[in-house]
Amino acid sequence: MKNLCVYLALLVSINVLAGQETSIVNIAKENNFNTCIPQLKIASDFIIGNKKHTTHAYWNTDKADQRMYSSLTSKGYSDGDSHVTIAAAQTISGKCDVFYVETYALPKACLVAREDTFQGFKYKGTMNDKTLLLENESGAVNIYLTPQGDSICLVSKREALYQ
Repeated sequence: MKNLCVYLALLVSINVLAGQETSIVNIAKENNFNTCIPQLKIASDFIIGNKKHTTHAYWNTDKADQRMYSSLTSKGYSDGDSHVTIAAAQTISGKCDVFYVETYALPKACLVAREDTFQGFKYKGTMNDKTLLLENESGAVNIYLTPQGDSICLVSKREALYQ
């Protein structure tokens, strides 16, 4: 039973040059998580692109290709880093589902961020009396804005990709 629950973790730091794959995809390939690589590549190329990043990934050692692959990546920006979680898994139908969440702090109040940064997103409600829930026009992307004091907004962007 313990062998089924053993997870490996790997920390890889790279600077991605144009045309190279992200560390998210490289780690998955190196550890035999192959079936969902195309979908994982689409998500990681979109959310990470050519930004400097470091990835810490988890996967099950027992039949890795038939289980979930998960990573947390620190993605570099000029004014600080964000955290990006990407997970991929093969469904019972043999297709692959992937989701990502990117989280970062904005040095402004969430109401200001909503009007300045996320004005293209529709207000969908409030969570736990504090977190604003926004959604893009197609409904595919959600933004969560949570105040951290008066002048910092914790932002999480979430999207799921279904094959």
